[in-house]
Amino acid sequence: MGFASTVFFHGGSICSVRISILLSLLPVVIIGLGAKHIFDCPKQPMVPMYLLVGGVACLCLQICPIFYCRPSDGSPILPCRILNSLLLLFCSIWFITGSVFVYMAYQPNYESRHSVEYCERILYQVAFWITNAIYISIPLLLLCHCCKTCWENRSQNLCSISTLC
Repeated sequence: MGFASTVFFHGGSICSVRISILLSLLPVVIIGLGAKHIFDCPKQPMVPMYLLVGGVACLCLQICPIFYCRPSDGSPILPCRILNSLLLLFCSIWFITGSVFVYMAYQPNYESRHSVEYCERILYQVAFWITNAIYISIPLLLLCHCCKTCWENRSQNLCSISTLC
């Protein structure tokens, strides 16, 4: 059991590094896509803006920890923590607002560029699937966090019992 859990958690850390690298590149792609197609969705003109602003906000969230003003004890200074909290709040509100934009424009016309119902296929589908992926990943991340917490608590309880015996 110890070997299996070591392999599982080691493999999980490699996987999480790869995923975090891909996720760090995603805002740049989203910003570029939103900027390139800024006027290509007359059905819901806010869809490209949703991608553009959301990508910039996510990029700021990724860059902000690099510039944290850390004292010698390693904890972030209060203004940096406030800035990060405000960015997280903005991202949450913008995500909910963007979800309304995306889902209200569901199934636009991808063919006729001169139609009022038109939206660039790649633009809309990226916005739609990223929004769906976030809604799917939130419960999965919460479940993983709960499982990790339970696993750590179980491991600590087993260790404390074996040391008492």
